[in-house]
Amino acid sequence: MFGYIVCIKDKLDKAELERYQHIYCGLCRNLKNRYGQLHRLNLSYDMTFIILLLSSLYEPEETETSFRCSLHPTSQKTAAENKFTDYAADMTILLSYFKCMDDWKDEGKHLRRWYASLLEKEYQRLKAIYPRQCRSVSSRIQALENIETKDPSQFDQAINLSGEMLSEIFVYHEDFWSTSLKSLGFEIGRFIYLMDASMDYEKDKKKQNYNPLFHMKKHPEEMQEILEIPIGNAVRIFEKLPLLQDVHLMRNILYGGVWQQYFTKYQRKGKNNG
Repeated sequence: MFGYIVCIKDKLDKAELERYQHIYCGLCRNLKNRYGQLHRLNLSYDMTFIILLLSSLYEPEETETSFRCSLHPTSQKTAAENKFTDYAADMTILLSYFKCMDDWKDEGKHLRRWYASLLEKEYQRLKAIYPRQCRSVSSRIQALENIETKDPSQFDQAINLSGEMLSEIFVYHEDFWSTSLKSLGFEIGRFIYLMDASMDYEKDKKKQNYNPLFHMKKHPEEMQEILEIPIGNAVRIFEKLPLLQDVHLMRNILYGGVWQQYFTKYQRKGKNNG
């Protein structure tokens, strides 16, 4: 994932900010303990949101552990973990494997290919545990590659494929809430794809990489109204879920946090151009 599904820290109270950090530290600690120190590099706040969401919906048992972090050795840290922390760590490894393979194929990044080879064994293990999620990510990545290389004008299909891929990640297991979670993941996946395309516009133009905005005949500064469609749909689905725990924190993310990078980059650019 890409780091767009984050909170606005200065709009959270102290307790909410601590809660957010405890969940994040829990995911970081889980990645280290279950996969190794190196794999903490894949840590993202996007997956922290999934933990918050699934924990609020299903209310699993949770543990808190105080520990010393090697990256921040001067202060005591607290990690909050539950079964969805394990799940988020597993999905982090799954998505990281395919991201590395994609970077290798698109840009010939040898370091990425080397890292993907380290993840190969873990990916094969995850295929046995999460066949639905792995099948979804694998098939959608392949379909995206086909569009980017053979039929780049099909940008609508590419956007939807990204949504379909993330929709399965949002579903821990098939149950009563699966349809709502899939729909929520679908809309957030579409938003992330378009946001990433907007943020990478200049880089992709310079390197002649595929970017759906080129075929949409849009510049990043013109994308706000289009981006509002999937994230608005996501918010409507979110508000229908019976969530109590951390709901204000998640609203902070969905209503404001997701826009931080876009507004920082393009509002400033607009002012400078004016």
